[in-house]
Amino acid sequence: MKKRRLMAAAMAAVMLTGTLAGCSAKSETSGTEAAKGEAGTSQAQTEETLEGSLVSKEPKEFTVFLNFNMPFDSNWQVWQEAAKRTNVSLKGTISLSNSNEEEAFNLMMSSGNLADIIGYVDASSLEKLGRDGGMIPLNDLIKEHAPNIQKVLDEDARFRQTAYSLDGNIYQIPKNQELKAAEFWWIRQDWLDKLNLKAPTTVDELHDVLYAFRNEDPNGNGLKDEIPLFDRAGWKQPDEYLYLWDTSLEFYPRDGKMKYEPLEENFKTGVSNMIKWYQEGLIDPEIFTRGASSRDTLLGGDLGGCTHDWVSTANYNSTLQETIPGFQMAAIAPPADQNGVVKERVSRYPGVGWGISSQCKDPVTVIKFMDYFFTEEGSDLMNWGIEGDTFTRDADGSKHFTDTVLQSELTPIGYLRSIGAQYRIGMCQDGDYEYATMKEDGIEANKLYNGHDEWFDDSLPPYLDGKMALKYTSDDETEYKNIMASIKPYVDEKFQSWILGVNDFDSEYDTFIKELKARGIDRALEINQKAYDTFLGEDR
Repeated sequence: MKKRRLMAAAMAAVMLTGTLAGCSAKSETSGTEAAKGEAGTSQAQTEETLEGSLVSKEPKEFTVFLNFNMPFDSNWQVWQEAAKRTNVSLKGTISLSNSNEEEAFNLMMSSGNLADIIGYVDASSLEKLGRDGGMIPLNDLIKEHAPNIQKVLDEDARFRQTAYSLDGNIYQIPKNQELKAAEFWWIRQDWLDKLNLKAPTTVDELHDVLYAFRNEDPNGNGLKDEIPLFDRAGWKQPDEYLYLWDTSLEFYPRDGKMKYEPLEENFKTGVSNMIKWYQEGLIDPEIFTRGASSRDTLLGGDLGGCTHDWVSTANYNSTLQETIPGFQMAAIAPPADQNGVVKERVSRYPGVGWGISSQCKDPVTVIKFMDYFFTEEGSDLMNWGIEGDTFTRDADGSKHFTDTVLQSELTPIGYLRSIGAQYRIGMCQDGDYEYATMKEDGIEANKLYNGHDEWFDDSLPPYLDGKMALKYTSDDETEYKNIMASIKPYVDEKFQSWILGVNDFDSEYDTFIKELKARGIDRALEINQKAYDTFLGEDR
């Protein structure tokens, strides 16, 4: 049954591709001008102009599979407004009580009933669905009916690389990112001041500062309870602090050659130092288990000293002032590694967005609707919300959030998402929106990091959730995933056992390497080198 459904989806994709390739009508409209034509209409009909932001003469509704932190809700204010402006509304196919995105996606796939529009957390899954016939190639649709998306494709290489699949087709329109910096090194400035210490500039200086935090009672309670270095992502990215020694548990290219970092010399340096730091009490003893609440718990308890995290860390400088007078987290430059190199490995790349399934009966209207969110009006709606309610605009065009957003019980981004803005769709995330939600310390952090392009390596492939997001052929992807399904858990388990002192790193390392070889790490390297060579040779 499942095979028949996929074959039917593939046939539908072929039929639709043939129809779209024969379309002669082209839209030359700007963001808020008229969109013209529908598939299968006559030339005279396609020239009928629509007013304002409308993308359809008659109201149209399409089903959508989206679940970004919460399932799509058509009652959200932003999407109600989008429907009013464009004449296109969306109906979510995921139960509002279902927060498990993977489970919902698999359920949709097994049913054979695809939503008209599909967004998913994993771009490779959307691309695979496209190659299998379940998603429509969007190349011609964009060229003919989405001038604003086409403009970004033409001008932004990283957006273009993210959008294109290896087969030359676009199956999903990414969510673009304007700001480069994602996470920052934060340290307790009030603790530095109390202990007469300067902000560390190297990894060795960071060790000495953390050692003082642990042993010189900067919180002043007479107890040795400080947790100098902590991370709320330790349970899913346990190697984040290996970055301090320019290494990780992942693949990483150097001088055009793909490396698996646990095989390299830096890895031994990094793990040996992390073991030492853990034994000295500098690293959170619950780094692998404390989870997402660690920042709230450790900063709120006046226990945490240093972390690598998002700009929202600056918000604690105001929220904790009453309970911890003088509390201040300050952003510092990434500490130089053992070779004196300052590098920030975590940066922003275009992320997964949404595409059109092969079961959609009117892809032309849908692509015009998607293009709306790349117009100035649509971008403002998705980034800022409703003018007059969530934001105002000065005479010079600059925008500001209202107290409805800034004084909400939720964070600014939390409030915006509660009304449907800043959802995970194809769009351009406005850097000004982010600055408008930041506290002064957060703005300074962004200015610091975004002002140092040399800290970031723009030649690297997208590096998402602690690993590179390379693109593979179907056969290579299957083989690679099978190999890493054996290697990844083994490496994570060994790394944790070494840091926690359960096993001895020095005596086990050679055996560890042999086991990696036995499990196929050399073949995984070959596959990643091939994918990386393709990335380096991309010129679309």
